[in-house]
Amino acid sequence: MGIDISWARNELAQFLSLTELYRKPDPPGVVSFSSRLSSRGSQADIAASAHVVEQILDRVLPRWRTEVDKSKNGDVNRWVQHREAAQRADAALLRDAEVRSRLGDDAPQLSAGSRTLGCGTAPGLYGGADTSGRR
Repeated sequence: MGIDISWARNELAQFLSLTELYRKPDPPGVVSFSSRLSSRGSQADIAASAHVVEQILDRVLPRWRTEVDKSKNGDVNRWVQHREAAQRADAALLRDAEVRSRLGDDAPQLSAGSRTLGCGTAPGLYGGADTSGRR
């Protein structure tokens, strides 16, 4: 069974809405110079939504916990990493079909870190089998 894209995108959107940061308005007759931002949703609602969103993220972006920067979690709030991952997952769900059609399901997987691409693949082009650069 595949992922229900419409449902998953709705859950991600709800989470993003709950964790949106905003500046609370000042009470009437009071002027505040605070730069403190608050999440739109309650912590209980955010935690409940995060429970579902984390499972979606684990399926759509399996390495989100290590690949999405979490350094701002302590500076801004604890949901910064989740928010960025949710935004990425939403884009992936929305554009998955387009990406697959443009790149092709059978397109080769290339890695810039692969050492098989380069000098060692065609030793004959480099004057023999020794491609170490030593003379």
